[in-house]
Amino acid sequence: MKTETLLDVLGFGLRAAETALRRRRPADPSPGPDSRADRLVRQVLPVAEKVLDRVAVARQRPAAARRRRRGMRLNLAASTIVGAAAAGAVAYVVVKQQQRVHERYRPLREPFAVELLDVLSAPGGAGRLEYSGGTLVDRYSGAVYSVIDGIPDFIAPRAAPSELLLTEDSWVQDFVRPVAMFTLGRNSAGNAALATSVAVAAGQGWVLSVPAGRGTYEIEMARANPRAQVLCLSNNWDVLLEVRRQAHVAGLTNLYFIRGVARLLPLRDNAIAGLWSGTGLHRFREPERELTQMVRVARPGAPVAGLSLVQGGPLFYDTVLRLAAAYLPGLRGLPAYTALLEAVGLDDVRLFRDGAFVRFTAIRA
Repeated sequence: MKTETLLDVLGFGLRAAETALRRRRPADPSPGPDSRADRLVRQVLPVAEKVLDRVAVARQRPAAARRRRRGMRLNLAASTIVGAAAAGAVAYVVVKQQQRVHERYRPLREPFAVELLDVLSAPGGAGRLEYSGGTLVDRYSGAVYSVIDGIPDFIAPRAAPSELLLTEDSWVQDFVRPVAMFTLGRNSAGNAALATSVAVAAGQGWVLSVPAGRGTYEIEMARANPRAQVLCLSNNWDVLLEVRRQAHVAGLTNLYFIRGVARLLPLRDNAIAGLWSGTGLHRFREPERELTQMVRVARPGAPVAGLSLVQGGPLFYDTVLRLAAAYLPGLRGLPAYTALLEAVGLDDVRLFRDGAFVRFTAIRA
């Protein structure tokens, strides 16, 4: 017989004896001499109470231990499941990222798009280019520019850091930037609508995205107006190759790519029918130079639109911008931002604030 069963039997017997002894009452309520039964009751009851207390404790201890063990097993199982799910999610993200990177860098061996010669020039608009022997040649200056897997490269191998953006993109920024932009109030749907409106207004002309993003808006622009030729310009190979990968997946053929810098655009004057700048002027050390080049290549009357982080918004967003000011060399207040847009030759400037961001629309004068 189990120990717990013996304790149950013993407890039942003691309770029965205690009940029987307690029910005995004298017929005469007046006190009298103790009988033998009274003396027995006084002796048995304390012992019974102690035994019952020990039985109760003995019965509670295994139950509490079982509950603790059960709780520990449940916690261990829950921790194991959560850990496995987290590890699986991380592994999935890593594998998918590796697949995207592998596909991004897969050579396509595409030929140079000769229609680019209609808009390309030496950096800064200096001279017309010719395509010869797999390279672009400026007959006026003798400069030769490489064409890598169909993409013209207008950046020297050892370009000065001042000609590039403040920071190059990395896999850390791929994870951190979307969260940071969401925190700062970026309106992705509104930005996409604005970018596609620029592409639609360009008709059958060239639309320039400078500096190009990672395809968020460029793909939508190409879809919105298949007649337009969307030109993506960036100094970062990863950006260009990622947008090209997405374009191939989507089956889009009206996207073109060149590697260059915004302050010396390798495009002719008045060659662009619509211009979009979606990564933010706050990223440039001297946004005046970049904006001047953008306006130079746009045709008179062409729609120009973009967005940038701008001070002067709600307190929360301004506080975040002050903390990140060291990483935003082109950050301006709203009056200075408006004056900058008007000073470079843009008319009908309109501004729309979303959190710390300001979207603008304008017309090339």
